[in-house]
Amino acid sequence: MKAKIKLAFRIVIDRNSTLAWDRYIFEDTYFEYKIQHQVFDDPENPVKNYWELLAKNPKSEKIPFLLSTAVVNYVSQLNGEIKSLPDVLGSTFFPIEHFRLDLISSNVEDPSKHKLGLTFYTPELLLIDIIDNKYLLSRNLSGETFETYMFGFHPQVAIAYYAPV
Repeated sequence: MKAKIKLAFRIVIDRNSTLAWDRYIFEDTYFEYKIQHQVFDDPENPVKNYWELLAKNPKSEKIPFLLSTAVVNYVSQLNGEIKSLPDVLGSTFFPIEHFRLDLISSNVEDPSKHKLGLTFYTPELLLIDIIDNKYLLSRNLSGETFETYMFGFHPQVAIAYYAPV
């Protein structure tokens, strides 16, 4: 069953997020959203919602990418791993190589409508097998022997890339 895979972990951040890290991201991306909304909006016929803005100005699809600049420093604080997703032994396992921000919704006058998703991607890992709803993984992609990790299925984790070996 060996395959090269990349896992993806997605979190949603909105006004109800309680972790301090999430709150900082919420505040900084909402501030940046209001600036970017003005850049892409039509001063003669303004709109308030992100989806209205997208419908009127297709160039506003750049906004999520532009918002990610407000998140880069927070992601760098993670030092390349998500500590809240340990392997079955409780060790920090989930390495991250990069992330993608998607803007779910926003409104320039109502911060309660600001909602975004952050998806974190691992580097390539070797999927050796799936045993009892757990991935048997290795960071080594080739060789005769492998240092392995067991990582349980998680509702916010998916296989984002798969290549049979």
